Amino acid sequence: MKRLWFVPLLAVALIAPARADDPKKPDGKTYQVPYRMTNFNHLMVRAKINGKGPYNFIVDTGAPAMFVATKAAEEIGLKPDKKGWANFDTLELEGGATLKNFKGRVETPFQLEGMNGMGLAGFELHGMIGYMLLAKFRIEYDLTRPKMTWTELNYEPDMPEGLACKAAASGGLEVIGGLMKFLGGIMGAKPNPELSTRPFLGLELTEDKDGVVKVKSVLSEGSAGKAVVKAGDKITEFKGRSVRSISDVNGFLGKKLKGGDDITLTVQRDGSDKELTLTLAEGL
Repeated sequence: MKRLWFVPLLAVALIAPARADDPKKPDGKTYQVPYRMTNFNHLMVRAKINGKGPYNFIVDTGAPAMFVATKAAEEIGLKPDKKGWANFDTLELEGGATLKNFKGRVETPFQLEGMNGMGLAGFELHGMIGYMLLAKFRIEYDLTRPKMTWTELNYEPDMPEGLACKAAASGGLEVIGGLMKFLGGIMGAKPNPELSTRPFLGLELTEDKDGVVKVKSVLSEGSAGKAVVKAGDKITEFKGRSVRSISDVNGFLGKKLKGGDDITLTVQRDGSDKELTLTLAEGL
């Protein structure tokens, strides 16, 4: 008898499968994965599939597998089999976590259609990352911080024996997504609103008790790295405005700046001031 699955949009839980502590194969790399909260407090991450994207995915432990909406799958070039499964070459999450050679579903669950139809998430959603993939990582998050910690695990969850999304839809649930989309149009809701991305410097800052802001580390391929910002630099000005705390830098970044904008940082290095020009990257 096949086991039937249904795909609710559930809150995310800390995932740490019991088999993950196999002493023969220790845990792998750790990644800092940026996320955003939807308007209904689901966690959303960005990812590329087979090198294309990025696309927006709900992190959903209630979904048994990876789900990619039909329209996005067509753009990517995913070709599902007769049962709705497709082969994925790579899934690259923002932050560096990567999965290779796995199966996922090409399907638009009614929840996704409804949320996009009414613009409920605040941006377009392209799918859900479910348990089969999430269980490959130990995932830790603090909702006061902008990134989750994903650590690779030695764990391969079993394939779900069946998926009852279509079966559930036959009971009338498929109507909900279309109905929400229809109501959204009547109410003037904008479907799939544009996602505004945060500007990204590509550096980590530290602050001492006197309010001195220093560069702790730099991503070599990020905006700061390309502008030759170095660890140990003291940041004194951001676009000509004095910097007295890390919150100053975060506040200046949030004032009408976006990826692609040029900004200047004044840093103190080896006893002298240097003005460096950075082109902001797009963060989440």
